Formats: sequence, C-alpha cells, structure tokens
Amino acid sequence: MPNSIPNDIYQYSLHSAYTAGLQTGGPPVAFLTNHGTYGYGFFADGTTMLQVDRTAYTFSSSGKATKAAQDAQLPFVMVCVFQPERRLGVDGMFGNMTTLRDMFKSGEGQKVNVPLPFAVRGAFSKVKTKEGEWKNVQGTIFGFAVPKWASGVSGGWDGEKANGLRCAFLSGDKGTGGTVEDFECVTGSFLEFAKMGRLHLGMPFGAEAAEFEKMELE
Repeated sequence: MPNSIPNDIYQYSLHSAYTAGLQTGGPPVAFLTNHGTYGYGFFADGTTMLQVDRTAYTFSSSGKATKAAQDAQLPFVMVCVFQPERRLGVDGMFGNMTTLRDMFKSGEGQKVNVPLPFAVRGAFSKVKTKEGEWKNVQGTIFGFAVPKWASGVSGGWDGEKANGLRCAFLSGDKGTGGTVEDFECVTGSFLEFAKMGRLHLGMPFGAEAAEFEKMELE
C-alpha cells in the first residue's frame, strides 16, 4: 500500500461483507499504525475497536476499555492519519448526535458526499453507547461520517436509528467507552473534522478471499 496521506481513509474489507458473515481474518492491530493514528473497526468476536493517538482499544460488554492485543485481527477496519482541518465549539452548530449529523448533511461540513473523519473532544453531560451510559464524563469520540451512497462499503446506515455516523467513545482516563449511540456535549467541548481525499480499499485475502468471492453483496 502507498505511504499514508493525512486524512485519507485506509479500509480493509466491505461493511456489507462483514454483516453478511465474513468476520474472520483481516490485518492485526499491530499493522494499524502503518497507515493511521485514529481508527474504527470490529474484531472477530464482534466487539468494537477504537484507535486513538495510535493506540487501539477494545470494549467489554459492560464498557470496560482495555488496550487491544497486537495480534488481534480486524475483519473490518477504517483508519486514517487524522489531521483536523476545521474546529467548531459546542456553541456552534452541534452539541449532540442529531445536530452533528444534521450539520454534516446540510453541507456545513462542506463535503456532503465525501466520508469525513471527525473527533469530538472535551466534557459530556451524557454519552450513551451500546455497552453502557455515562454522565458528566471527559473523553474523546472518534469516527467517520459516511454518506449514504457508501453504506455497503463503510456502513453507518443499518438499523432503525442509522445516521451515517460510525464512532466510539473513550473516556479521559481510558478506562471506559464503547460504540456511540448518542451524546450531549457541554460548553468547552469541540468538534474537529477534515476532508477525505482518497479511500484506499483493501479486499479480503488468504483464506477469507474464497469466502468473499462466494458472497452476493449489494
């Protein structure tokens, strides 16, 4: 693969393949820093991976965060060398999951049809995740805003409450977190995001390649 370019997204496999059952193989955690400082993905057991500042974390069913094993494989993952190009305070156009998605959809994010890496940092009055809910907590949410056309490629649009945002939360003490369903910021928090220039897509290889070729994906 080429040298990493800031804010280019490096992705392994298709989200449609992952949801169709191709949930083995993939690059190990140790490989992620070759192409990204921040990332989001899934392990073979279905748990979420969040990479923050070059370190990958996994979350238990109760929301306990631990550093991921370097040899743990990721059958679906997106990473980038995140270098924010814009920054907005919570008093601006966002403050929760809904207003953040609306901002990206309206074009205030400037690239309605281009995937965007983003981070929300600071204090939260509430963070609701698939694994648990926390109130009055500091931390970082990182993920990708995925346009609807890319649903089968990068996901984000499956489920009743789908909104195109793929993101996870890591508390400031790096002890808790999980897959974000909603959040509420407080004054002082801020949003950072950037334009993606290119999507580098790696397809399943090795034993997984044969299974991938048998799938009828949409």
